[in-house]
Amino acid sequence: IALIDYYRLTQECLTKVFDDMHPGISISSFLTVKDCIAEARSDLDLIIYHPHGTEISEMTIMQTSAAICQAFPTIPVIIFSDADVVQQSKFMRAALKSGARGFVPTQTASLAITLAAIHFVKAGGTFAPVDLLLTTRPDRSPGRQNRLTSRQVAVLSHLQQGKANKIIAYELGMSESTVKVHIRTIMQKLKATNRTQVAYKVSNLFASNDIGL
Repeated sequence: IALIDYYRLTQECLTKVFDDMHPGISISSFLTVKDCIAEARSDLDLIIYHPHGTEISEMTIMQTSAAICQAFPTIPVIIFSDADVVQQSKFMRAALKSGARGFVPTQTASLAITLAAIHFVKAGGTFAPVDLLLTTRPDRSPGRQNRLTSRQVAVLSHLQQGKANKIIAYELGMSESTVKVHIRTIMQKLKATNRTQVAYKVSNLFASNDIGL
């Protein structure tokens, strides 16, 4: 994994977390996007770009994400964003439109969600928090009842990969009955009648926001 983050503290903290959680993962850290592109690594499985919210704009994140994706067209890119909550939806749209395959808001995403996002994107999926997708829909005003909790988002990311309840429970460290409760709640919030429809509706959320998969 390549990690682009010019804040030394967050760069070192993220690297340590990944090393502790997955000792087999090799992390290559870069201070700038230019440094990462200049090295032209061809053995990467994933690129994480962590700009910091006070220093970027919607246009900047789109242009920078596009530059990374163009330099590494076969390697999935995830954006970590610590931008203000009101900016997250715009930044998410900009990142995904520019070719990124994942968007993680660091103010609200737990470690479990972040790791689930990394695994999901590495497996070929596209990850973005459902509550952010809902807030960008012009035809609905999502109240708190539509928002998914961090655990529900983690379950959803595994559900989208077609994993069985038992596997989801094992990987997220919860009981199978708890997983079932989360899935029922997710189905209610997304107005879905089964697991397949949940995945279909989430895909439509991407499409209805002109984001694409």
